[in-house]
Amino acid sequence: MRILRKLAVAATALALATPIALAPAAQAAAPAAQAAQRASRLYISPWGSASVRVSDTTKAWLIANGVKLGAVAPFTLDADGYGFDMPIGSTAGDHLDEKGRIYYPGGMTLTQESSGSSMELVPTWIRLMPEPGYSARVRVNGTEVSEETLLAYTTPAEVLANGRPTLTGFTLDKVPFHVTTEAAALTGQYFGSALEADSMFGTLTPRFDYVPTS
Repeated sequence: MRILRKLAVAATALALATPIALAPAAQAAAPAAQAAQRASRLYISPWGSASVRVSDTTKAWLIANGVKLGAVAPFTLDADGYGFDMPIGSTAGDHLDEKGRIYYPGGMTLTQESSGSSMELVPTWIRLMPEPGYSARVRVNGTEVSEETLLAYTTPAEVLANGRPTLTGFTLDKVPFHVTTEAAALTGQYFGSALEADSMFGTLTPRFDYVPTS
């Protein structure tokens, strides 16, 4: 029952966020602003972590093009350089904003020594609506090229298919994320070779906890 209650919190967060996006401009601004404030204080989980692993296809693209993956704190890069972990929860991000996004303060980088291109994807959002996916602000060589770009997408069915309870909460086990056409265009423009649109970017495994764990 605790799992169902926490999932209900997520649903409530979406309910608070959705009217803000859909409300006509003629409606009173004060209630919308109050709802936005409430949404920005809601957390899917007070503790937890999330792991991202790139797919074999993305790994092959990184190697073939001499592109190195990096992490921007509080994200931490895996020892092999093909994945990263990010803390989630009320002290490390994971809050739902008024646009239906879960916010994370860190991010990732893509660096290609041969071209001198360095792409920074910070901050990070896991989007819940209108399309679930992963988006970020994009900077190249220190210059912002996009305030926010959807870089990878998933589907509600793929998310639900991978959910399971744990002893302290619940987890989504290796949710697949696919490369967007926007991400394909960015990689082709700045690294000389594009990730294939709709190919598997990688998997996301978030673990949501509700009691402190070691």
